[in-house]
Amino acid sequence: MQKAIAVRVTAFGQGQFESELPPAVATVSQALALHDVETQGRRVAVNGHPAKLGSTVVEGDEVTVVPRVARG
Repeated sequence: MQKAIAVRVTAFGQGQFESELPPAVATVSQALALHDVETQGRRVAVNGHPAKLGSTVVEGDEVTVVPRVARG
């Protein structure tokens, strides 16, 4: 049996969370769903790099969700 992986989630306006996910095909979407993190109209990054909700995460990754900034 494989050990769960730990992924840190930072959602601006919602807080910081530690997610424990099954290692087989753990995704950004799964990590965010554990804490009901809103993604509509927001950017998602893994370890500081733009990511999609279906992107795979591994032990120690940091998922960040930030509001989009309007240009003006």
